[in-house]
Amino acid sequence: MVDINQLNADCAFTIGSTHSICQDYAFASNDLDHAHVVVTDGCSSSPDTDIGARLVARVASQLILKRRCDDTSCLHREATRLALDWARTIGLPDQAIDATLLTAEVKNQELAIGVSGDGVVMLQSRQGNIDVYSTSFPNGFPLYPSYTHQPERLETWKSTSPSRKQVRQFRTSAPTGKLKLLSTTTSDQLTHTIRVAADEYKFVALLSDGIHSFYKTHADVTSRRNISVAMEDVIADIVGFKSGHGGFVARRAKQFAKQAQITSLQHADDLAVGAIYLGS
Repeated sequence: MVDINQLNADCAFTIGSTHSICQDYAFASNDLDHAHVVVTDGCSSSPDTDIGARLVARVASQLILKRRCDDTSCLHREATRLALDWARTIGLPDQAIDATLLTAEVKNQELAIGVSGDGVVMLQSRQGNIDVYSTSFPNGFPLYPSYTHQPERLETWKSTSPSRKQVRQFRTSAPTGKLKLLSTTTSDQLTHTIRVAADEYKFVALLSDGIHSFYKTHADVTSRRNISVAMEDVIADIVGFKSGHGGFVARRAKQFAKQAQITSLQHADDLAVGAIYLGS
């Protein structure tokens, strides 16, 4: 059984090298036995999504705290519906709520996780096994949960984005081991959900799709080019938490940033990380 006194949620987010404003956001809450984290990623081609991503995240957090939704799919739909209302009230366009939504919460000894749009989930078991679930859209056009409240935009997305959502599962038996691809599945569901017993895991982490944008610049006397770095080669350094106390995600993010500067590692896209420590 998870000791609610040991639960601890934390988060961090940072701007990508090609962006002028960060459109990713993360929020963490430690509310007694209801610890949760929320990660959002605003669409770079839509207006004001830096604000929209924050609206979606904070609404989702409030819904979790108020126990307004029984299941994760309902939570994501309701969060974006209310965020749209808020955006309209302050004069923002509907496109401002074009944002992915990832949530993880601990309630009644269960860990409930949801991904709407694209993003990555990492689960570390108490035995040290790592499972990573990477959700993406092969055509590069995510299905944003806000579309479910905008029928015309949803139909446009369906007509121009025929590719189904893809979920790839990776696994390694050690925190620093090499991730291996286990399976690839496709789905038409808006929200990919995972529900597991909380006491089987030590950490859960949510990451925006900026995890797929890392690169190193190679230069010689005649040329300069960027070389992509795969998620599998960098994720352990980002979520390899040494402890789960205090601002453990923020501490890890600072350490990673220092090391990345030394090795000339950069991420083009914004990156947000939220995690919950479930106890030792």
